[in-house]
Amino acid sequence: MTQQLDVNDDAVTRLGLMDTAPEERFDRITRLAREMFDVDYAVVNVVNSETVFTKSQPAESDFTHTPIEDSFCGEAVKQPAVLEVRDGRADPRFADRAIVAEHGIRFYAGFPIHTDAGETVGTLCLLDTSPRELSDTDRDAFERFGLWAQAEMRMDDPDGAGSVPLPEGATVPAVRDDRLAAGEVRLAALAIPHGQVSGDRSSWQQVGDRIIVTLADVMGKGEEAGGFAEELIGALQQRAHLDPVEAMLSVEDYARHDKRYRDTFATLFHAVIDTRSGRVAYVDAGHGLTLLLRADGTSERLSSRNLPLGLRPSDADWEAGETVVGHGDLIISVSDGALDAYDSTLDSLRLIGEDLRRAAEPDAFFDELSIRVSEHTVDDDVTAVVISVR
Repeated sequence: MTQQLDVNDDAVTRLGLMDTAPEERFDRITRLAREMFDVDYAVVNVVNSETVFTKSQPAESDFTHTPIEDSFCGEAVKQPAVLEVRDGRADPRFADRAIVAEHGIRFYAGFPIHTDAGETVGTLCLLDTSPRELSDTDRDAFERFGLWAQAEMRMDDPDGAGSVPLPEGATVPAVRDDRLAAGEVRLAALAIPHGQVSGDRSSWQQVGDRIIVTLADVMGKGEEAGGFAEELIGALQQRAHLDPVEAMLSVEDYARHDKRYRDTFATLFHAVIDTRSGRVAYVDAGHGLTLLLRADGTSERLSSRNLPLGLRPSDADWEAGETVVGHGDLIISVSDGALDAYDSTLDSLRLIGEDLRRAAEPDAFFDELSIRVSEHTVDDDVTAVVISVR
């Protein structure tokens, strides 16, 4: 007799994530988690009553479908919180399961992922071939990663609270903004909302020889997410006199004491550009979608190991970034909706960079990106900011 599992097959079907291709919005979670916890694997799974489908995993692994009875996840989905298995070989629940006996996995931590309605649909997991134990700090951090993965999965739920589509036949026009700053740096932006109100925002200002640029992507859609994004951008821009880390700490402290923000979070890129020296100081909070295109043809991704604003453990420091730009360099930062106009993976960022180089001017690039968005299934807001050094 098959044991009844605490997963909801109808909800899994409703999400439409089973057997779908990798997506950067999940891959950045598992990439950061694997690095932060120093484990062999960090994966996001979609789970129904028969199988565990691995939606996101390290590039060198090849998990696809695992029978529920051969996995740790069959137990994890029954739990109200994190399931930790310190040594699967020594645990009679798992010692004979294929994941341990055949694949050699000893350590497991699994966070059950639920819809807004409480239906269990997946897991975020850490796996390692050596026994280990999560510290209290590790467990707190892992739960925050789990909430991030859960929020991303809920974005696919047509019955979710955050889904506010446009009326049938209606469209929201793309919005562009463009200005010259300090004579040497040009900033241009494109915003294509998916719904009636966008959870993405970008903004900038010039203060003397400094330019402060912010792009934020608030989890969720609709008026609440849009309002939070507006306030978040405004709060960071008001702290133009602070360096990026100080600004983030100040805004984080402000948000932490406002109960409206306790159930949401935002990925963002916040930078200060010194137009005299070309120095760019920045903080990337779980965003990872900013690319520096050098005039010599090389490129580098401006990223970090920071969690999104609202998910950072209190004892973790903000990791700051710094680079220098010169004549002919370009910086482009996009929200993850832009990746859906390509193949939804991190490689899309490279393709976006190539398109920007070919276009030469932001307006021509925005024309091409807008066309791509109209031709592909893009279920999220699309925001892009281009910084050109003349």
